[in-house]
Amino acid sequence: MSTRGMGRRCRPGLAAVLVAVSLLVGCFGPSASQFVASGQARLAAGDLPAAAIEFRNALQKDASLAEARFLLGSTLLRQGDAAAAFAELDRADRQGYDADQLVPLMARALSQQGRYDMLLTRFATTTLRDPLAMAALQVSLGRAYLATRQTEPAAAAIEQALSAAPGNLEALQLQARLMASRGDLAPAIERLQALIAQHPQADSTWLTLADLQLAAGQTQAARQSYASAIQLNPAGTQAYLSLLPLQLAAGDLAAAETTLAALEKADAKAPLTSYYKAWLKLERGQLAQAQELGEGLLKRSPENADLLLLVGAIESRKGALDRAADLLGKAVAAAPDALRPRMLLAQTQLRLGDADKSLRTLQPLLNREPAPAEALVLAAAAASRGGDAAKAEQLLMRAVAADPQHLPARIALAVARIAKGQVDDGLKQLRELARTTPQLAPDATLIDQLLRQRRFDAALQAIQALEAKPDGKLVGELLRGRLELARNNRAQAREAFDAVLKADATNTQAATALASLDLADQRPEAARARLQRLLDQDPANSSARSALLSLEIDRGASGDELIAMARQAVKLAPTSRELRLDLIRMLLAKSDARGAAQVAQESVSLLGEDPELLAAQGQAQLLAGEANLASKSFARLQALKPGLPQVHLWLADAYREAGDGARALQALKAGLQRLPDEPALYRAEALLLSGQGQPDQALEVAQQLKARDKTGWQGLLLEGDLLAQQRRDGDALRAYTAALATNPSTLLAVRVHQTMLRAGKAEDASAFERKRLAEQPRDFGFVSHLADTALRAGRFDAAEARFRQALALQPQNPVPLNNLAWLMVRQGKSAVALDFAERAVKLAPRQPDFLDTLAEVRASLMQYDAAVQAQQQALVLAPENHLHRLHLAKYLLQAGKKAEAKAELTRLARLGDRFDLQAEVQRMLATL
Repeated sequence: MSTRGMGRRCRPGLAAVLVAVSLLVGCFGPSASQFVASGQARLAAGDLPAAAIEFRNALQKDASLAEARFLLGSTLLRQGDAAAAFAELDRADRQGYDADQLVPLMARALSQQGRYDMLLTRFATTTLRDPLAMAALQVSLGRAYLATRQTEPAAAAIEQALSAAPGNLEALQLQARLMASRGDLAPAIERLQALIAQHPQADSTWLTLADLQLAAGQTQAARQSYASAIQLNPAGTQAYLSLLPLQLAAGDLAAAETTLAALEKADAKAPLTSYYKAWLKLERGQLAQAQELGEGLLKRSPENADLLLLVGAIESRKGALDRAADLLGKAVAAAPDALRPRMLLAQTQLRLGDADKSLRTLQPLLNREPAPAEALVLAAAAASRGGDAAKAEQLLMRAVAADPQHLPARIALAVARIAKGQVDDGLKQLRELARTTPQLAPDATLIDQLLRQRRFDAALQAIQALEAKPDGKLVGELLRGRLELARNNRAQAREAFDAVLKADATNTQAATALASLDLADQRPEAARARLQRLLDQDPANSSARSALLSLEIDRGASGDELIAMARQAVKLAPTSRELRLDLIRMLLAKSDARGAAQVAQESVSLLGEDPELLAAQGQAQLLAGEANLASKSFARLQALKPGLPQVHLWLADAYREAGDGARALQALKAGLQRLPDEPALYRAEALLLSGQGQPDQALEVAQQLKARDKTGWQGLLLEGDLLAQQRRDGDALRAYTAALATNPSTLLAVRVHQTMLRAGKAEDASAFERKRLAEQPRDFGFVSHLADTALRAGRFDAAEARFRQALALQPQNPVPLNNLAWLMVRQGKSAVALDFAERAVKLAPRQPDFLDTLAEVRASLMQYDAAVQAQQQALVLAPENHLHRLHLAKYLLQAGKKAEAKAELTRLARLGDRFDLQAEVQRMLATL
């Protein structure tokens, strides 16, 4: 580690810099309080996933930070991850966080998980000071009582909520649900419609109305009400989540795809977004992607009935029937009144050959009056499988009587007649159904029965009739292939299945049939390749491609290899936003900002103005030096996401980089008009004014932030930073000290200590240091700051002691290990340095700076070949790090490899002014 400044010791790798460049503060990254502040900013902007990441980062820095724990829990709850939210909120409760803020959210989280018993046990007698908090708690209690059919306590809870907060919409909506539960559906719907007339912009009332319309059997009206809720609140997720199952149940996959896309735009990372994405993947037959999503969700909430149903359905579709039955049995136990889990469990039991168990599972549904037609049809299948044809026919007749338009029941009744020996009568019924309905199921069943009867000519006529129907061509070709196989016409069968694959390259049935023909023709490699193409040709398999890229990254693939893989993945799945973002990130990690900008521009052109793609495009253009283009990209993003603070900051950065300070200032002021409580925008405006030589105006902005600062410290921090810039250290120290009294964070403690030292108050700084460590002995960030301070002062012994103290606090943190290695080699303790360097690289094998340190240590031990090897690995990871290349040339010279050293030095010499150590390059070249 020679020829570098002190900031070199913990410099992160290029990829990390590109991701976190706007967030880094100091050598060791942001403090916990900074992460909290950043998370709050993202929360205010509606960027929930990013906010959750920031709060998690804060807790990694300081796990005792109750505020961060509370904010993470509340954010996860807004994202729909109630289980994880409750876990974090419960921890915040144990850390003593304010009950008035915590308890309503904890109750809501339990309610959303369906953990009503726990909710009632824990909070039924809780009293809160704040009336609004008490009202929110009572609403959750009311929901729990209602869900457990305790109508009188539910009514009391609703009354108490309305007493605490008259006109509370949630309580009024719950009151309507209570009416509906008592059988007064029509009056409940009328009451909600009256509420909508009073509060037409309340999307939650539309949601409640839709739920009750659905309960009343008004499915179409419910869909329209959910759509109204979405129109009022496109960022809300519940309406999408309620509408999606209706679309999926109706088989309207195109509409479901559209709804899911809108939901992903609103909140791509919400657990329920993944939940319905998994269902849609399942309905599309994309089982690998569906299982990956479903299993991930189930691990996080293993007792959730909906997730048990989802993964059970996936396992059932895969043919893993035993596990499916186990999962579905748990789903039924968790939700005994739900139709779908019980139906799928009965189907699975029937597929396992246990007709009696299937009938027992269905019995609670059969006892209803009227019984669901689909349950009667399935029970008939179980009875038939059990050998009771008469009972099966009775059940089917009961199903048709309950719902004369129920097509599956009528088809099943016709098939039952055929099975009973009334073949012509059953076929006649099927022909009539095929003739009078646009659906393909009667035709397909008729053809199947004709093939079973070996009536091939009649089957061919039925296939031709099927192909004349809308969407019938593909199914017709599949059945034609079956017909030709039954006739032993393998060439014609292959032709039919090939036609299917030409129309649908991922059709599993056709590909499997062709693979069987390949095997029969003694062509196993062709069969294997054909089946592999099912995966290769699936353009929606972006999650699998991303996972493959992740695996290759872990394997240590070079940047060039990863980019090639990402380009191939994008080529195979050109409409995958995720894969395109992966490619952009990898190009940026290789310092190919222009290439990244080009991919981003192509992506936006193809996929439309997606916010993430526009953000990536603007960032790539900015890094490529195309600030004017970046400003246009960020302006487009601002139109889509005006409530996101980062958008205004990016736009201002682009204008500033383009040399237009006035427009940068204008962008920040516009952002503050929309987000008047956003500290990051005040900070950016103040620092911009200060940089433009307007210190007084900058301090005025700090005063504005102090007036609106809900945290009580961010305005003081900004004021202190501005005063410190002006070398008004005494005033800056007073501001920092006041901020620290409100928020005893590492960031503010470091500011106070630095300012004392800069003001020449060494004794005060030492006293503060002792006091801080006595109060916060495990403050890793502050200890690391003390180590850096000692190192900059040349006090190596003190620096070593502090770095060792930091390492004791975080033994698995590679940064103090790397810094100790760097320090030891400068003290001539290379053997000790080697141990530290090797441990750092073991913990972070893809961190090029750590490899650079290891190379320097090995060279100091005259292990020149090993030094060259480590330095080459560093360059593979960061090929544009010219300082690393200079070090490689040095170690090559020491290893006696002059030709290779000259090649590296010549490459550096070509950089000219782009590398500021040209004098050293020329000196080394002169020795060759």
